[in-house]
Amino acid sequence: MVKNRMGWAAFFLTVAVMLGCAHGAFGQEKEPQGNVLNLYGKPIGAVDENGNILNLYGTKLGSVDSSGKIYNVSNIAIGKVDDSGNVFNQTGTRIGSVDSDGNIYNVSGKKVGSVKEVGNMKLIGGAARVLLL
Repeated sequence: MVKNRMGWAAFFLTVAVMLGCAHGAFGQEKEPQGNVLNLYGKPIGAVDENGNILNLYGTKLGSVDSSGKIYNVSNIAIGKVDDSGNVFNQTGTRIGSVDSDGNIYNVSGKKVGSVKEVGNMKLIGGAARVLLL
C-alpha cells in the first residue's frame, strides 16, 4: 500500500476520498473520528495506539511500527518515516513530511493535510503516507 512508488499513495488517497463520498451519498451521517485531516480539516482516518492505520469506518489500511516502517494492509513494507517527520517510499525517495505542528506536506512542500493531535511523529507520518501522500 507494491512496486509502483507513488501508485500506492494515490490508490489509498483515492480509496479514502471514494469512501468519504460514499458515506455522504448514502446518508449515513455520523460524527467522523480521526486524527488525520485532509486539507479542508475533515477527518480521513486515524492511527491507533498499536500503529494500525484506519479509515473513518475502522477498516485497517495499513500499519506503522515503532521504528517508522510503514506497511500496507497485506503487511508489505511501503515506506518509512524518520525521527524528523520525513516520509519516504519503499525505495527511499522522500515523498513528504509532517512538521512538529502537525501539518502534512507533499514532496513539493505543499500542505496536503494535518493532524489534530501531534503525538508520535512516526505513527502520524505513517498514517499520512497511507492516507494523504
